[in-house]
Amino acid sequence: MTIGQRHGEPRAAEANPAGAVDLTAAALLRLLSAGATGSIVMALGEGPLRTKELTERVPGYAPRTIYRYASKLTEIGVIEREEEPGVPSKVVHSLTDPSGLELHQLVEGYAEASMSRLPSGEISSHDWGSLALLADLWESGMLDELNVGPRSPTELARGEHDWSFHQVSRRAGLFAIGGFIEEIPTATRRRRYALTEKARRAMALIAGIGRWRRRHVVPGGETGLTLDEAAGLMRTLLPLVTLPEQAGKSFALEIVAPGEEERGERFVWGEIGPDGTVTSCLVPPADVDCTGRGDVTVWVDSVLDGPREELSKRGDARLLDECLRRLHAVLWGRRDVQAVDSAPAAPAR
Repeated sequence: MTIGQRHGEPRAAEANPAGAVDLTAAALLRLLSAGATGSIVMALGEGPLRTKELTERVPGYAPRTIYRYASKLTEIGVIEREEEPGVPSKVVHSLTDPSGLELHQLVEGYAEASMSRLPSGEISSHDWGSLALLADLWESGMLDELNVGPRSPTELARGEHDWSFHQVSRRAGLFAIGGFIEEIPTATRRRRYALTEKARRAMALIAGIGRWRRRHVVPGGETGLTLDEAAGLMRTLLPLVTLPEQAGKSFALEIVAPGEEERGERFVWGEIGPDGTVTSCLVPPADVDCTGRGDVTVWVDSVLDGPREELSKRGDARLLDECLRRLHAVLWGRRDVQAVDSAPAAPAR
């Protein structure tokens, strides 16, 4: 599956259709989690709807709630409203092209792979609501701490955020209820938490939002994620991959700022255990079998589309390509991961 169009990256003048509105990744997650927002995007993905039709397609919410959140989506350039003449006049809501259509495609792809559906086919309100918790987890910087290993609330409270110990402890409980972290049994009564597979899979949505921001929110030439965010993203994703045929090997991901290498670079290292499990590590292995180098946009696109030709590689290039193909398969629902090498790329929708 390819998330978003591979072609037609917006020129600088085409970026930011929402004018002065500049959504962070966390802000967009919170918006999707609130009220009927996500359900509105999904309903309009099947085609334009008049106001009354939209309220009927998004059950469980008062019409005024749907109007309010549809207006918010209009403000950020995801929905456009067209007034049909007549008495009374009728308003038709539709997703904008390309911004709204790409956001719908991203959410639809993520929902198919990682969210639960009700018997009616709708995404559960619990899953929509959990996106606000994901926003908090992403914004707090706790992912970096939890990527190192299980952490106690005391250790998490020392992070670079403004939360007190009691706030962190409460948030940890909410993150656990949301399925993003889990309590690890210990020999003492001290609580320790670790990231779950759900949290790691959710980085696919973060990557997609990063690219959506790059194309439609931030000024042309800027990336939707920072260097540190891109490094954290890749570090969180790697443990989802298993490469038993590459056991004992290691690799490095070198992430640079597009066209401005003086702004620095970030490294993410991965080691493949005897059983093929990939572990991200903070210090470079003694011997690295492959190093892949690319800017933030290329690494994000590799998560969304599979390995890109723009990645430069030194050493065992097949190792890195296989890792990225396997990661893409795990994230976007292709279960025939053993046949990924020979499978053709999915066309853009």
